[in-house]
Amino acid sequence: MHRYVQNRVLVYLKMLLVLTDTLCLNLIFVGAFFAVTTFGLVNAQEIISSNYYSLWMMFNLVALVSSLYFRLYENSTIERLEYVFRQTFRTLLTLLVAFSVCVLIGHHFTGVWYFLAAIVVLVSLYVGLSRFALTYVYTVLPKRFRWSKNVALIGHNDYLAAVEGSFAINHAFYHVNTIKYYDEVEQRSKEEKVAQFRRYFEEVSKLGIHDVFLVSTPDINTYSKELIMAANHQCVQLNFVPAVTATLSYGSTKSDAVRLDLPVVRSHEDSLSTMENRIKKRMVDLFISGLVLVFVLSWLVPIIGLIIKLQSPGPIFFKQPRSGRNNQTFGCYKFRSMVVNKDSDKAQATKDDKRITPIGKFLRRTNLDEFPQFINVFLGQMSVVGPRPHMLSHTEHYSKLIQHYMVRHFVKPGITGWAQVNGYRGETKDPKLMAKRVEHDLEYMSNWSSMLDFKIIFMTALNMIRGEKNAY
Repeated sequence: MHRYVQNRVLVYLKMLLVLTDTLCLNLIFVGAFFAVTTFGLVNAQEIISSNYYSLWMMFNLVALVSSLYFRLYENSTIERLEYVFRQTFRTLLTLLVAFSVCVLIGHHFTGVWYFLAAIVVLVSLYVGLSRFALTYVYTVLPKRFRWSKNVALIGHNDYLAAVEGSFAINHAFYHVNTIKYYDEVEQRSKEEKVAQFRRYFEEVSKLGIHDVFLVSTPDINTYSKELIMAANHQCVQLNFVPAVTATLSYGSTKSDAVRLDLPVVRSHEDSLSTMENRIKKRMVDLFISGLVLVFVLSWLVPIIGLIIKLQSPGPIFFKQPRSGRNNQTFGCYKFRSMVVNKDSDKAQATKDDKRITPIGKFLRRTNLDEFPQFINVFLGQMSVVGPRPHMLSHTEHYSKLIQHYMVRHFVKPGITGWAQVNGYRGETKDPKLMAKRVEHDLEYMSNWSSMLDFKIIFMTALNMIRGEKNAY
């Protein structure tokens, strides 16, 4: 399941498991050496002269190779506890046997068997205790802290059972919500069927579910494009699963059933769909926003705030509802660049707009009005780089005019973006200009990399120095 629907808890769990295993195995090696030398079972000088540090490196190398060979920390292993136990046992057995053989062949010192026995006992003890604790993490904590990721499975009743059974073997960290439909839906017209699925997507979106698996029949395949567009409008990631009409088996018992890994066709695939890349991006966001908050906004806010107050009454910051990831509304911060007015949440700024204050013109021209949005980045509502968040009225308006407009909401909005550094910013009276923005946003999502983010940040800095003609 994690292959198609990412759960950040599993990613954090994998990172934690790698770190704790690495740290504890090294502590065990040092502890074993300390124990056998303290009790006089091994002469410390003799083992040190026998390349103690090469032994330590060999221990780590064998552990690394064993874990990689058995894929102990792969996503497919981490998502199921029984897989973790199985691969841990194989990795542990290989580590102890291979390391013991290497030591006995290449290193000769008195009491070598005591040293190896200490390694075996301590490693086995650690693995037993850590995996016992992991059982609690997998069986109790997901329910207690609601770590399970909700997904939806939609399908015709006649085809749903086999697919539902395949999903049922997964997992402590996922909860599958099933929506069944019957023959009467099959007998409707194409428009009626699409309308019915549109209601399904709206229903799951309201429940906070943004990953849907649709059991695709030949009939559904004829209007899959319309279904993808309907799902996009609700910020729902649609995954097509082929219908399975038979249960395959090769033996006489239920346990002999052939395990079937169903192929899944995703409606959208981009670099930021993986949780690992999202975490990398989040780490960079936290680092940059933390630096800006401490070293820039700490002195910039009092200075600009005083000028804003002197030029017009009202707050220093302007907080406007904007559309965020999965079309969730959040309050986007900016330095107030206009006089307080009733149309600020509806009407975009235009050229020679009388609402803009003198300091506001400077702030807009240099992009300094956007700097408070680093607060949104630090809070996790935005990213430093991403599609610009639009006003709610614009989201509602343009989502009806521009195809794939809502796809840009699959990722966090940004302070700056690929569209902005290519000149698509400011007022958008012409829908074609907004369509160009969306085109650049989707291009960014498809080709995301850390280097692309830094390129956009660098281009934004240059634009701030030169000033932008479309900023008013």
